[in-house]
Amino acid sequence: MARFSDLPEELVVEILAYLPADSLMRFKCVQKSWYSLIAKPKFVVKQLCNQIYNKSGLLLKCRLFNDCGNEESILSFLSFDKNTEMLHSEDHVYAVDEVIHFPFYKDRLLYPFFGHCHGIVCISLRYVKVILCNPATREFRELPVSCFHPSPGSEEVVCLPLGFGFGYDPKTNDYKVIRILYFIDNPGCESPIKVEMYTLSTDSWRKVNINLFAAGICFLQRLESLYFNRAFYWMAWGDFHESDSFILSFDISDETFKKIAGPSSTLNARKDSRELIVLNESLAFVLHDASAVQSLMEIWIMDEVGVKAKWKKLLTIEGNSRLQKPLVFWKRDELVMEDKTGKFCRYNLRTGEIKDLPVRRRLRKYSAVNYLSSQRSVRAGNKLDLGNHSLT
Repeated sequence: MARFSDLPEELVVEILAYLPADSLMRFKCVQKSWYSLIAKPKFVVKQLCNQIYNKSGLLLKCRLFNDCGNEESILSFLSFDKNTEMLHSEDHVYAVDEVIHFPFYKDRLLYPFFGHCHGIVCISLRYVKVILCNPATREFRELPVSCFHPSPGSEEVVCLPLGFGFGYDPKTNDYKVIRILYFIDNPGCESPIKVEMYTLSTDSWRKVNINLFAAGICFLQRLESLYFNRAFYWMAWGDFHESDSFILSFDISDETFKKIAGPSSTLNARKDSRELIVLNESLAFVLHDASAVQSLMEIWIMDEVGVKAKWKKLLTIEGNSRLQKPLVFWKRDELVMEDKTGKFCRYNLRTGEIKDLPVRRRLRKYSAVNYLSSQRSVRAGNKLDLGNHSLT
């Protein structure tokens, strides 16, 4: 009987390229020829393209008490078996809980997600240090200090983070981080809001020359953005009034901001009950009225892209007292949510069925992103040779 190691290299490449990165890390230890094959840039691109096409993973981050009674951050990697789903009416979801130990701090701090792209997660420690991390390969990169950081001997300026974003620029084949900062009591400053951009290939920050304050943009709903189709999206306000709300977008290639009007809904949803999510390659706007007795939720889809965007209501979810907060769309027709008991579940948009996710109950401070497992390195200056492949 022929052994796996006796197969032609072309066939081995085709088989291994469908495996997630954590499995490939173990396969590298089997024999030197496999290590050399898996580490080749062409193989890294092929495996990444396969993962982008499959889109079957989900990454949840929460905090819980471990067996020793200490609180720690946990990453749960969820995936489902497509082959099993094709053979049976039930799909099978698998979960693996892992503790990520950051080399920068001994204690396990709260680290929110600020973006995910191609297997790389962007997080921030204490909202000061920005970290790029590949959870599958355990590779970390701490980004340089801000380009607005005061030079030695100059007066210290207080600033607060207003918005973050991380994504891939297909125009330059590079990864970028955007950071929006609000400067407090800075005399002589033309605008209290400043924008900077980090580029992985140069490992440096640079200023983005735009005056958001003059454009009537004062507040963002939350720090993290939604990255979709070459652009970052935030819910934003020009003042403290909810009536002055809109969507702020930033094109990662052209480096331009746009204000987009949201859907015209009569639903009584607070600022913190409005979510931007990607659904089936379209930008979706989710409004949730948590004050309603039986919970009420609307999902709108952007029908036409642009400043004067057209929205179409996809569906209304009402009469379900269990659903609490939408987190992220998964697969093609399921919305991952937190229920009122603090558990994670998935809601099927077609059938209305609710299924629990195999994740241990969490305490608080949760995040969720669609995730794919890749070998993409976070080393600076490391551009992928795409050849005939496309990462969009």
